Amino acid sequence: MSEQLWCVHIEGLNDFIAFDSEESARHEASAINAYIDRADRSSRAARLRAVVVEWPFSADGHARALDTDWHDLQRMPHRQQAGARSDSVLSNLARRVKEVLGVARADRDDA
Repeated sequence: MSEQLWCVHIEGLNDFIAFDSEESARHEASAINAYIDRADRSSRAARLRAVVVEWPFSADGHARALDTDWHDLQRMPHRQQAGARSDSVLSNLARRVKEVLGVARADRDDA
């Protein structure tokens, strides 16, 4: 039996972030969800959720993603120190989350 590989799946964006353990993934999913809840309460944001799942791709892909995703996570908004500039450089995932939230706001404003 092979070792389980874990990740956080961002539902609504269909994005996956690799983690070295289920516990680490659960902690990060909780932090991401808290950030999303604070950032926006629109219907689009309500469809964004971070959930812990087994990595759906290859073990080699998980190993590569661990390094890439760790660096990206350090720049995500939910990881920024209090008082950090909101326009700081963000990872691809963080930009996608912000874009989706921005579209949701625009949709709400157009309604």
